[in-house]
Amino acid sequence: MTLSLSKRQSNAAFTLIEMTIAVSVMVISLLIGLANYLRFLDKQRLYQAGANVEIMLKDGRSKAQNGYLGSEELGYCTQLAGVEISSATDVSGRISIIGRLSCADDSSLIYESFTLEQAEVAIDQHFQIIFLPSRGARLTLGGATTSSGAAVLSQRDSAVIFNLDQGGTIDVSYQ
Repeated sequence: MTLSLSKRQSNAAFTLIEMTIAVSVMVISLLIGLANYLRFLDKQRLYQAGANVEIMLKDGRSKAQNGYLGSEELGYCTQLAGVEISSATDVSGRISIIGRLSCADDSSLIYESFTLEQAEVAIDQHFQIIFLPSRGARLTLGGATTSSGAAVLSQRDSAVIFNLDQGGTIDVSYQ
């Protein structure tokens, strides 16, 4: 009777090979899930950066249309020539977005700027858009003046596309 009980117990237990296989499957599943989660976080950070640029573009257009002249903290323009939003790459390769008031006396006041801190984020062509107080805009993409076009902020398989035109229209899509 003791012999048959011990046989039942050994059949009910896991062998070392079965345990190794089960743990290996769990570790592989965990690593795949972690990689997907990190890609998801990168995509969300890119989309947040795209949303920040979109807000900055729309705020610049609004400032121009409302004749924003500045503030005590920033200083004032006597007359607004336009509100400029532009992108640039710094020496370390990070993309910066700068918002400035262009005054009629050829001076300018930077009212907002931020740098995308993410690694591996690229912009296909730098942009400069100057929203005019009388409506409309002057658009430069990749160093060339154009009536409309798109600038793409991308990282691996994700992208934020900024469609801009001289009418001041801003259309942003997230892919």
